[in-house]
Amino acid sequence: MKFWLPLTISLFIFAGCTTTSQTPEPYKPSTYNLSSSAKKGAAINQKSTATYPGSENQVIAKPSTSTKVVDAPVVMEDTTIKSTTLAMATPTPPSPSVETSQAPSTDTSVSQDAIVTPVLAAPMPKPLNDDSTMIKIAVLVPQKTIKKYAITSVNSVISYLLYKNYYFDLNVFNSGDEREESIAKALADIQAGGYNYIIAPVTADGANIIASRVTDTLVFIPTLHRANVRSAGSNIIFGGIDYDQQIALLAEKANERVGTFEDGSSLSYQLNALVKKNNNRVVYEKRVDSPKTNFKQLFKGNSVLNNTSLYLNTQLVTSSLIASQLRANDIHPYMLLSTQVNYNPLLLTLTQYEDRDHMYIANSIQKAPPALEEINTMFGHDIVYDWVNYSTSIGADYLCQQFFDGKIARSFKETISSNQVVYNTSLYQPGRSEFIRGN
Repeated sequence: MKFWLPLTISLFIFAGCTTTSQTPEPYKPSTYNLSSSAKKGAAINQKSTATYPGSENQVIAKPSTSTKVVDAPVVMEDTTIKSTTLAMATPTPPSPSVETSQAPSTDTSVSQDAIVTPVLAAPMPKPLNDDSTMIKIAVLVPQKTIKKYAITSVNSVISYLLYKNYYFDLNVFNSGDEREESIAKALADIQAGGYNYIIAPVTADGANIIASRVTDTLVFIPTLHRANVRSAGSNIIFGGIDYDQQIALLAEKANERVGTFEDGSSLSYQLNALVKKNNNRVVYEKRVDSPKTNFKQLFKGNSVLNNTSLYLNTQLVTSSLIASQLRANDIHPYMLLSTQVNYNPLLLTLTQYEDRDHMYIANSIQKAPPALEEINTMFGHDIVYDWVNYSTSIGADYLCQQFFDGKIARSFKETISSNQVVYNTSLYQPGRSEFIRGN
């Protein structure tokens, strides 16, 4: 009896301990808005980026306690840009060098290979400005006119400012269209908000209105060349491609017989005029305004195209069809030539290598900082092949240098001359899997 009583008590205590202990729950990190780490003075009027296009009507499905299955409601995504603050960001503070190493072991039998070599993390550079001197940039977008670039241009500016780790206040003003009253209303709102700089991806109509109304604020227009606007003050900088320079460079590869294809757009009309300006003899002109054109009927027996330098002043899909159908109909042009409009990696997949064997494409996009390219990729677009996004990045780079009174180095090498970005244009050949810079 004396033996069983202690044993019973011990078992009872042991069973009680094992049933009351619980495995600790795994750590679940919280998610914070990085902008909330701004100093108190800057956070007073700070707004969330939840109003970014497409995020207004998101619905999160919650688990139901009933067994009945209910389909989630279908939510249509609204991609209309609202005229509101997109981002008011605080840069990440500089971090000190962090040294991580394994504690020295007292066991002399541990090999040297088992010891972790100390690793020093490079400190993040200190922001050049603070929350009391935010860079205030307004992006004026007529979304109905420029369509996809209304979003990608804004994202390009954000990407650059994040890349540089600046304090910034970025606001988008969607004028909707380019009627004078719409542009005037957006400009009045920009002035009322106290924005120092304006980036405006607009057409020539919008640029002429801006030029007539804005005289005391620095404006960058990434979509147009200086030659496309009637008159503009010294406060307006243009970042558009110089197609005259590109056509002149392509003309060096052409022979004495020249032909053109165009699609009826205003750009192709402009390019055709530049071809005639830089070439003395144009023997063939053809409008192809639809990819559904009967190319067999167009090219079969058309011997005039043989040994002719053909300018493809058409969009990517149409240009690819022309290049492939020329070879399919046994037409052998002297050269296929195109401007920036067809500098696109899709050209390498829409055509066979033999279709583009004698093709040159003019390109003005240079290599951007790799980290900046990566941030743009996170936003779902690129500055490697898209010249409007690339030009917008140059504009943000230039405006920030002006903000710091020229005391910082620019990230892009393109210079500004006579209120126009000067591009270093080169000819490229579309190889089997990449564009190869030509001679």
